[in-house]
Amino acid sequence: MPGTRTVPPRGWARWRRLRRRLDNAMFTRARYSQPMMPVMCLLGCLFMPLYWYIWTYLLPQPYSNLGLHLAGSAVLLPLALQRWWPRRCRPWLPVYWYAVITYVLPFFFGYLMLRNGSSIGWMAVHQFALFITMMLFDLASFALIFSLGTAAAALAFQLGPHAGWPTHALLQYAPVLALTLVLGPLASLSQKFADQAKVNALIGASNNIAHELRTPLGSLQLAGRAIGRYLPHLLESHRLAEQAGLPVAELRGPHVQALRRGIDVIEHEVSHAHTVIDMLLMAARPMGKLQLEPLHVRACVAQALARYPYASRAERERVHLSPGPDFVLRGSETLLTHVLFNLLRNALFHTGRAGKGEIRVSLETGADGHYLRVHDTGPGIPPDVLPRIFNRFYSYAEGGTGTGLGIGLAFSQSAVERMGGRISCHSRWGEYTEFVVRFPARAGVPSGQGLPA
Repeated sequence: MPGTRTVPPRGWARWRRLRRRLDNAMFTRARYSQPMMPVMCLLGCLFMPLYWYIWTYLLPQPYSNLGLHLAGSAVLLPLALQRWWPRRCRPWLPVYWYAVITYVLPFFFGYLMLRNGSSIGWMAVHQFALFITMMLFDLASFALIFSLGTAAAALAFQLGPHAGWPTHALLQYAPVLALTLVLGPLASLSQKFADQAKVNALIGASNNIAHELRTPLGSLQLAGRAIGRYLPHLLESHRLAEQAGLPVAELRGPHVQALRRGIDVIEHEVSHAHTVIDMLLMAARPMGKLQLEPLHVRACVAQALARYPYASRAERERVHLSPGPDFVLRGSETLLTHVLFNLLRNALFHTGRAGKGEIRVSLETGADGHYLRVHDTGPGIPPDVLPRIFNRFYSYAEGGTGTGLGIGLAFSQSAVERMGGRISCHSRWGEYTEFVVRFPARAGVPSGQGLPA
């Protein structure tokens, strides 16, 4: 029960948030590289022993180590075969990707550069490795990988057999390395700013398109209502004309039913389009400008479930509002409604795709807070996907096809936090998914028992 749960200490909660941000950053960068990762790593597996052969026989170097090269091939091979990883191992892909790149780029080439006396050729090779690392990662990740790899290379050189540090060569290399470390990240930042500008432009264009669509949608809705208003009169006129023996085309029962269904389809599709536009505009709108006010949560939830544009009667029958207490929240009806719309849309999509499951929405209140739960008995969320679902632009569906742009749950998280709450997800693969929105006890007061849906 909610009343028996304990809230983690503040310091532990901050550490968990920091760890989650780091994990999400690693996952995002690994995901950007993932499409080309198998090809890059397969080529790396092949080139590692080839480099050893070249540096040992064709262009002999003072130092070459077959073990280092084979170790590089060995750690790259799992990334080349990531498609066949067991699902339980996939959450570790970002960490493994970072560790492998740290070894095969800054450590591997840094260590060989030191062992070969930091010649001009090896400085160029080391520069190449740094630029590849910069291309694969953002500034913070590059700083982490470069620092760890370089420190490990220096430590391995110091602890292993060596003739002394190539101090003079390193002093000559230092200005070039410093310039690389300054200009390379600046180029990365410029690309980041350019990407952000594209996102801002896309949001602005989406807003304009959404607003422009309102007029034709409104006209279509008025036309559908006009047809629905005058259709009974037209049908009655047709019946009277037939009775009078006038030459009119035959109008069968299925034709009439099709006309009436068409009117319902127009009304539903227009309503659905307006809902989608509202959600897009809300996702792009600064939440800080929304005013918070006392809100009866149960009434808001019931109204949202009634307003949601279900695709069919079967969809509507899969959604149930459980009896339970009400509470008053200082929040925004608009935000809470669109949070519910996002959660319902995901639940309906996955239960519909699986061909099974129902969705139950419930409210709970206790000494430690108030809870809004959306529980579905659909296919669940895979364990490697679950930690990422609130990431912006992350979208997933079984079979590799995403369900959308990946902004719905990210928006929901921001909206709930704007109202002082927290949203989390619990799922068991193949059994259920439950989203829990928790508001602190000070956010609301119980206001009696609600009615069953």
